[in-house]
Amino acid sequence: MTSAGGPQFHGPIHGSQIAIGNHDVSQTQYVTADGGLGDRLTTAVNSVLEALENLRLGAEEEAAVRQDAEAALEEATGSAPDVGRLRRLLGRIQGVLAPIAAGAATGAASGTAELAHTVLADLQRALP
Repeated sequence: MTSAGGPQFHGPIHGSQIAIGNHDVSQTQYVTADGGLGDRLTTAVNSVLEALENLRLGAEEEAAVRQDAEAALEEATGSAPDVGRLRRLLGRIQGVLAPIAAGAATGAASGTAELAHTVLADLQRALP
């Protein structure tokens, strides 16, 4: 059902607060310190590790991604995760996987490209 001229949401809007057609609105939101950071990252990084054997990376690239993924898991599940370090680790992983995912646009090795694209999207959503 679509409304004429009303708001439309395409995709998830988690963590958002929306008030439509209200004159007096008071909203509060409780957000945990890490906003589920550890859980989101653990899930996304585990997806990377599971996908490694199907991504057709070279031995050096696979080893580097595995090392960064394991370091990111360790950091994300620690008592006080260093967000800067997590971003650097995940950025390096994305740097290796992005060219593979770009193949999805050209159709080259589409299964591998789609897998890389999915893993990258999961990482992007999990980034702090």
